[in-house]
Amino acid sequence: MATESDTKTKTETDLDKEPEDTAPVSEEPETTGTEADEETPAAETGETGETGEQSETGEQSEPAEKSASGWGFGAGAVVSAGLGLASVMGTPLSEMFRERKQLIGQIESSSQQGGGGDAVNAVYGAPWHATAMINGIFAVLAVVVGGVLLAALANRTGGRTWVKAVCAGGLVLGVIGLLVAGGMYFDLFASQPDAPAPQPQMPAQ
Repeated sequence: MATESDTKTKTETDLDKEPEDTAPVSEEPETTGTEADEETPAAETGETGETGEQSETGEQSEPAEKSASGWGFGAGAVVSAGLGLASVMGTPLSEMFRERKQLIGQIESSSQQGGGGDAVNAVYGAPWHATAMINGIFAVLAVVVGGVLLAALANRTGGRTWVKAVCAGGLVLGVIGLLVAGGMYFDLFASQPDAPAPQPQMPAQ
């Protein structure tokens, strides 16, 4: 038979074991310091990614502006070269002014009994000078456009070489056209024809 002391000892032993068996088990794992450290770079990476997208967006606007300015400089260079060529070769506008002046001179010389010098100046000199003036205007425009573009491109880095070359060509053609127009206007290349002096009439015998 079990004694009373044995029974008490067994009961105390069971009571000691019950708290260990009934202790609640935590289902959520504790977050260690290593896992917390691993999550921090992920957040930083996300912020860096957003920053990278913003920087990429900013870089996309700069090439667009450079492309637009490149188109503008290229168009201006072609215009400068065209104006310079027109100042040297002449234009339909200058031909129209020459023909108009020539027609006006013919009308004036036929309606008036002027001297031979006045008739030559009206028919030949005035149209010649009108052509020189129109070509000179085109030459000045070519010099101005080419010079302004070259000055603007000199302060820019990474400009295209062909744009600068065309601007320089337009500037040179404008200078040549200006010299040619000045020589035509002041009769440096060819003097104005002179009308023959009237010969005295011999009295009839």
